[in-house]
Amino acid sequence: MFANQFISNEIFPLKKSDSVESAGLFLQDFQVKELPIVEGGKVLGMVNETILQQTEKNGVEECMDISIGSYLVHEFTHFFELWKRFNQTHFDTLALVNSEQQFRGIVAAKDVLKQSYSSLALAQEGSFLIIEVPVIQYSLAEISRICESNDAKIVHLMVEHKGANTNLLHVSVQLNKIYLNHVIASLDRFGYSVIHTNSPLDPNQNMDDRYNWLLKYLST
Repeated sequence: MFANQFISNEIFPLKKSDSVESAGLFLQDFQVKELPIVEGGKVLGMVNETILQQTEKNGVEECMDISIGSYLVHEFTHFFELWKRFNQTHFDTLALVNSEQQFRGIVAAKDVLKQSYSSLALAQEGSFLIIEVPVIQYSLAEISRICESNDAKIVHLMVEHKGANTNLLHVSVQLNKIYLNHVIASLDRFGYSVIHTNSPLDPNQNMDDRYNWLLKYLST
C-alpha cells in the first residue's frame, strides 16, 4: 500500500488568501491540528492550531511555517514509511506531492489507521498469541516453522521490546486458525513462553489438556 491510496476526500488545503479565523474553523471542522497552504499546485507552507491561536496576524500567509520538508510525503511512499513519518512528527496530516513537487492531496493519520485495518491481515479470521522470548533467541523462521507444522500460517506479526532495560521481546503473532492449542503446545516444547492468547478452547481438546493449559495461564 502506498500513500496515494489514503488521500482524503474530506480534508482540503488552505489558500494563502484565507484568514486566520477561517483557517481555525477549517481545522476544527476537519478535526486536525495542521493543514498545508497550497497555491498553483505547490505547497507553500503549513499552519497548525498552535500558531493560529498565538498569532496576531490576520492572514495565514503571514504566519505559515515554510520549512515544509517534514510535512511533505511522496505519493508513492510505502505504508510502513508513512506510519513512521506520522510517528516521528506527531502530525495529524501530511501533504502528498508527486515527483515534480506538485500537490496531490492530504493524508490524515486517522484515515490511514481506519483504511489500513480493513486491508491488513488483522481483519482476517483467526486468533493471536504473544510469545515472550530473549532477543538473542528470537527467530522468525523457527516460529513460523513451528506454526506451519501445526497447519497454521502467520498472517500478521509485531515485535516489541518488553522494556528499555530488558533483553526480552514480546512477539505478537496472528494466525489463520481459531484454535491454537496444538501451536501453543509445540511452542512450549521448543522453549517458547506463550504469555497470552485470545484463542478459545478447542471443543475437541480433551479435559486434561484444558486443565493443564488453564494452570499454565493462571501462573503467568
